[in-house]
Amino acid sequence: MNWFSDETLSFLRDLSQNNRREWFEANKQRYTDHVKDAGQRFADALNQLLAAKYETEVTTRIFRMHRDLRFSKDKTPYNTHIHISFSDAQTGASWMVGLQTDHLVVGFGQFAFDHDMLEHWRETVAGPQGEILTELNAKAIKGGLRLSEPELKRIPLAWDADHPQGALLRRKGIVWWNDHVPQHEIFGQNAPKAIAGELVAMDPLHDWMKLALDPTH
Repeated sequence: MNWFSDETLSFLRDLSQNNRREWFEANKQRYTDHVKDAGQRFADALNQLLAAKYETEVTTRIFRMHRDLRFSKDKTPYNTHIHISFSDAQTGASWMVGLQTDHLVVGFGQFAFDHDMLEHWRETVAGPQGEILTELNAKAIKGGLRLSEPELKRIPLAWDADHPQGALLRRKGIVWWNDHVPQHEIFGQNAPKAIAGELVAMDPLHDWMKLALDPTH
């Protein structure tokens, strides 16, 4: 049975140097064995671990290798990375795993809240829960995690320009990233357990979102 391995990286690196349909078709079996099948096996196993640990329903999405070229100046047809997300039914956010040719990144959060959730987010972070999240963010950064950047340059007009939680109010989403996971941890049949262990660093954000952003609270 295939899992992610050095062969996976070898394929991605070769693809980055030969990003053409003809080359991809000639190497289709390598893709199937070391990317597609290995990715599905890894994703299924990690899904089960996350669902059990957090007592939630988890929905997996493995992003396509084929790039959408309709609005891109870059016409190379394939992505040279593997991105997988695991959506959490409790929070609406996702755990994320990204295997690049030269590094591995994992994260948790939500890139963009929908309209109703964005309003709820702003009302929430403008109050005491915003102070708690600010402290959690600071601890995360001190611990080596990276935060996504706020999407807005200015605080929404409904709040004072000098609001103490201005950095949170300028957000339309929030993600914590760990760029320091050793790449080899995603190789082999122990990878789902290893990556689940790395994702524990995201628990403070997960727990905060589960509590503070629950519309029933």
